[in-house]
Amino acid sequence: MLQESVVTVSPNAGIRAKSEQDAQTIYRDLKAAIMDGTFAAGSRLPTERSLSAQFDAARNTVRKTLNQLADEGLIIRHVGRGTFVAENAGRGEGPTPEYALAELLEARLLFEPNLPDLVIERAGPEHIAQMEDALIAMRSAESWNDFKEAKYGLHIAIARGSRNRFIISIFEQILASRRRAGWGRPGGHPAPVSAVRETAYRDNLEIVEALKRGDTAAAREAIRAYLLRTLSNASGD
Repeated sequence: MLQESVVTVSPNAGIRAKSEQDAQTIYRDLKAAIMDGTFAAGSRLPTERSLSAQFDAARNTVRKTLNQLADEGLIIRHVGRGTFVAENAGRGEGPTPEYALAELLEARLLFEPNLPDLVIERAGPEHIAQMEDALIAMRSAESWNDFKEAKYGLHIAIARGSRNRFIISIFEQILASRRRAGWGRPGGHPAPVSAVRETAYRDNLEIVEALKRGDTAAAREAIRAYLLRTLSNASGD
């Protein structure tokens, strides 16, 4: 069962927020390179040291991201040999359809409130750390894109806590769709409005705290309430 802890903004918040943003960038770029064939099936990926230098990121951040890709079945890690693209790693087969925000939220409402059952049973400390990092990144985001990346990063971290690759894949498709849509960025707002950011932070903090307490009912209701509020706001996601 998950252990309860308190999320506070510490002096290390800036470091943790950078780590989360670096992880998102590394994940996005490596996955894109795998999916478009830049890294072919069976090919060897650069070393952790090389990726750390390339992305100006800490090696533990690189390692965490590679572990996520391995969990999704996209890469295989061999101790002493390196990291390789899985032979069955998916490839794009044509244009990906675009979905309206309302469609995505309606779909999420059908299954996301049920995730706490699996997450509370299966999530480990690394998943909790990812959730907390995403919360910190959300609250400290200085751009609309960073704010959205952090919000979706939190819910992907929750999905990863289920340790179900199909569920993780669904969330990755949702994330890709919102990225292609430019996050629905409102004109004239280079940074998230403070009130919007704080409301989203509080709503999502409630979800994470319920998961850490092992309170399935509270986590379900918090997720459902958050998605319903989001759906009612045509300008947010």
